[in-house]
Amino acid sequence: MRIVALAALCAIAPPAGALAQPPMPTGSSVPGSCTWEWKTGGGLGIWAERCDLRTGVWEPRFEASLPGFVLTVDGEPEVTILQVFDKPADAEVSAILPALREKGYIPDDDDCVFAPAAIRAAPRTIAFYEIMPVGARKEAFDATPEDEVPEPPCGEYGWGTHGTRYFLTDTRFPERVIYVNTGQDGTMFDDTTITLE
Repeated sequence: MRIVALAALCAIAPPAGALAQPPMPTGSSVPGSCTWEWKTGGGLGIWAERCDLRTGVWEPRFEASLPGFVLTVDGEPEVTILQVFDKPADAEVSAILPALREKGYIPDDDDCVFAPAAIRAAPRTIAFYEIMPVGARKEAFDATPEDEVPEPPCGEYGWGTHGTRYFLTDTRFPERVIYVNTGQDGTMFDDTTITLE
């Protein structure tokens, strides 16, 4: 399904106000039931699928209040899949931790921190991070019996054993951090086509 690795981020700069549109992905989450659509909002662009399934119409939609994209089912939001966080251009990615704690996305303590992550190959301007447990929170997670499915130790936006949630930064857009949730079974978008403006 994924044929490009953030191709738009290493393309020639588009005209002012226009997002570079990478090639449409091939394949489908559910062949015959999904179509690819280029979606934009809040300085982000993504290739996303609109899937007409027995369980309803599944598709990502831009939400200005985040700002970012949510996965919807029959128009009702289910889960946040992309979210933009602002920070000072010269600040580290950890500068957004207070905002994540304030919104309840991660626990309000110092036992959840950003750590570099090897998500996939990407241009040199891109860095990936996950929010990982440390200290007492990591010890508690490590003590979880192997026959139990543990909750993500650092909350909704933190690393977990099921699904993939991470953050990305791009040195060409130093004032932004992007939260990405590709889910456990997919969230109807191709995260390798995330494009920033």
